[in-house]
Amino acid sequence: MADTSQRSVLWSHPVANTELAIKPLAALRHSLVVAATFVVLVACNMAATVATVVQDEKPSCVLPGPELLALPGFDFQRASITSAALSDVPSDVIIKSRIRYGSRLSACKGLLLEYSKSTTIHGIRYIFEVHRPIYEKLYWLVLTCTSVYFAVSLIWATYLKWQDSPVILGFDETLVPVHKIPFPTITICPEIKVERNVFDYANISQQIWDDFKRNSEFSSVNEEDLERMAAMMHICDSDVAARFAPLLAKLRPGTLSQGVSETLVDLSISKNVTGPFCRWNQRFYFCNKLFDFVATDEGICYQFNGLRPKDIYRDENFISYIDPDVVDFQNFFDTDLPRLNEISGNWSLDSGYVNQGLNAYPQRTVVSSVRNGFFAFLQGQTHNYDYDCRSFKQGYKVFLNSPESVPLTSNNYILVPHGHEVMVSVLPNYVVSTDNLHEISAEKRQCYFDDERALRFFRIYSQSNCQTECLANFTISKCGCAKFWMPKPLDVPVCGISDIACYTAAQDELNAMLQNQTIQQSLNPSVKVMCHCMPACTSLEYNFEISRAVYNVEKTIHAFRETYELTDAIGSRLTVYFKEHQFTAIKRTILFGVSTLISNCGGIFGLFMGISSLSFIELVYFFSMRICGSCSQRRKRKQIFPQDEKEQDKVNLEP
Repeated sequence: MADTSQRSVLWSHPVANTELAIKPLAALRHSLVVAATFVVLVACNMAATVATVVQDEKPSCVLPGPELLALPGFDFQRASITSAALSDVPSDVIIKSRIRYGSRLSACKGLLLEYSKSTTIHGIRYIFEVHRPIYEKLYWLVLTCTSVYFAVSLIWATYLKWQDSPVILGFDETLVPVHKIPFPTITICPEIKVERNVFDYANISQQIWDDFKRNSEFSSVNEEDLERMAAMMHICDSDVAARFAPLLAKLRPGTLSQGVSETLVDLSISKNVTGPFCRWNQRFYFCNKLFDFVATDEGICYQFNGLRPKDIYRDENFISYIDPDVVDFQNFFDTDLPRLNEISGNWSLDSGYVNQGLNAYPQRTVVSSVRNGFFAFLQGQTHNYDYDCRSFKQGYKVFLNSPESVPLTSNNYILVPHGHEVMVSVLPNYVVSTDNLHEISAEKRQCYFDDERALRFFRIYSQSNCQTECLANFTISKCGCAKFWMPKPLDVPVCGISDIACYTAAQDELNAMLQNQTIQQSLNPSVKVMCHCMPACTSLEYNFEISRAVYNVEKTIHAFRETYELTDAIGSRLTVYFKEHQFTAIKRTILFGVSTLISNCGGIFGLFMGISSLSFIELVYFFSMRICGSCSQRRKRKQIFPQDEKEQDKVNLEP
């Protein structure tokens, strides 16, 4: 009777007169667990009301389960509580009842309600709160969705900026003195390719053409001159080569007795004749002590301050000609001046000069002045002027490049006409890159580090070296040979006179292909450009400004009261020097790194939604560890009260 009386009291509680959104009886019983627990605890503390403990029953101080709240004859399927009374029940009771005693779906909803009540994300709590009116929920839902929209939009814009332009080029913080970089490599290519006293190209070519008109199978020109004529076809203008190359291929089939480069060197004007004297770092030299013969697309040229072939190429035998003369900067005129230090240490574009003095390899200068720059007196003799093989221009083409690269004669050049003085003030364009750029792909930063792109022929990666290798490989694949100045594998021959049309067409085809692919890539980024010769991440180029004036060598000699043995010589003067003592380098740095992207996204999330890194950890906790803990409690309860679980599985808990 006492038990029946207690149940009547509980049933007469105001909560029993309301309709709970949880329809099954199990939810009704569990929403009153707190009240029942309170009654039992009071009973445990009042010894006067302790009842007789039934054998095999648990102690009365154990918290009651939902089965203690069962009412005899009650229709659990029709039980309900009004929403007015729901506000009197604490939300924690409803949530915990769902998690502990509800069905699987109800438990998941309860866990979601518990997360929304505890999370630090703004707005979520008000949307899912149990007792919150519907209009307030809609209000917070609209505001939360608006915040999410703006946050996602800004984060997407930040991500696109990180994807498209993660690197920025800016000025370095400090000025760079000119002695930190090498003096430019100067390549001088004369338009006069042949000493007429050795080989008279104009007369020989006319004689061959006249013989061809009379008899296309025979020529009165001797074998040696035919070989020289065949070698000259590789450096003459394309229209001249197209006219004479097929004819010479018939008159003299086969290869030359010596290489094309060696023949052209034998025909070229000596270094001392082209450059009688030079000046470098206030010391005067014979130019042959400073110049190297190099083979270029312009023919045989003179080079100052270039690296030796063994330091440029992986194997110096990749090129067909190496100048046997060794440059020695100790052989200057003024014997009263102190000798220079012996060259030691090393240099690279990345690390700079290491343990080297003023006399360094490659050469450098400390002061930016005309006196400390490079000066060369160049002369051309009128009897050597040639208008048959080359174009109408007479003079010298001058190219400036970094010592680790080969000169590209197709690029911009400085024209030094005969009878002129040209002064070239150099402005270094030095680009350095920070080490953390390695974490960004080469496609995004638009450059290659030296350890990322290995070339087949060259030791050091540079854009000009890559372009030269690309042309050489393409020519070899098309013609089976390489032009006389190109690097090539040891087993690939040098192109002969019958291959001139082939390598000329191959070069034109490659240029057209690269232009088309570059335009297509600008429209469609997925298009690949052949060779893909991007700049090096650390690169050195030389911009220049030119001053030019007329120079009369005869009047100059007369002013010095001197005489000159070459009566038909027309002199030119070339001066190259640094414009400033210091210059501003360009620094390639990360504009948007991974850390910057994360911080920007975190700031946007925090501003619009109040989300931090712990919010994500909290989310993972609730839907991993918290779920596992709830499932474990439900399994333990199922083992203790299996019959109650069967009842709950028959119903669907709804709020």
